[in-house]
Amino acid sequence: MTATDDRPELHVIDIFMMSIKCGNCDGYQTIVKFRKGGEKNAYIYECENETCDPNVTRTIVEVPSHLDNSTRRAEELPYYQSEGAGELPE
Repeated sequence: MTATDDRPELHVIDIFMMSIKCGNCDGYQTIVKFRKGGEKNAYIYECENETCDPNVTRTIVEVPSHLDNSTRRAEELPYYQSEGAGELPE
């Protein structure tokens, strides 16, 4: 038994503590959109340069809602759209 087995509040994912690196330009991507869902939340990352086409290099990270520790912070940022305000990019 590990030290966190009896502390479920420690079993979370904090998206803002992660770095997403592009496989095309080798630069770090930035969160550009957040979508809150029922079972999972989606964080969309893109490169901030003229080299990468977002339609090719965009990264979507899905986090199970019950483990997502970043929802409140993501909702406070300017890229957040409330439910039904738009679909995820394909």
